[in-house]
Amino acid sequence: MRRTERVFVENLGIHGFHGLIAEEKRLGQKFYADIECLVARDEAPSDTMSDAVDYGKVCDLAHDISASGPFNLIETLAERIGHGVMETFPLVSKVRVCIRKPNAPIRHFLDHVGVEIELSRD
Repeated sequence: MRRTERVFVENLGIHGFHGLIAEEKRLGQKFYADIECLVARDEAPSDTMSDAVDYGKVCDLAHDISASGPFNLIETLAERIGHGVMETFPLVSKVRVCIRKPNAPIRHFLDHVGVEIELSRD
């Protein structure tokens, strides 16, 4: 029997200096990330962390990648996090990363803007 596990982090708060405007790079701002990792396997995992995706390490990875910026685009941040997850966690067959920017410097009232990417192994 084939099974798929969904390991996820929602609303991870990240501070970063990402954006195209000089003030964004100087002052920084809050971003939120959702990261979903899919693991496909034939059997249930063992009851050990070595056979699982450590969501604490997923959070650490996203934070570290954001801190390695600044990036002009949140698309770049999402892409780097996605690749980082795939490189760090060989169990993950597909990753979805959504980055939300609640304080985008645009003149409209909104909750947030964002991007979402999905990467999968061939």
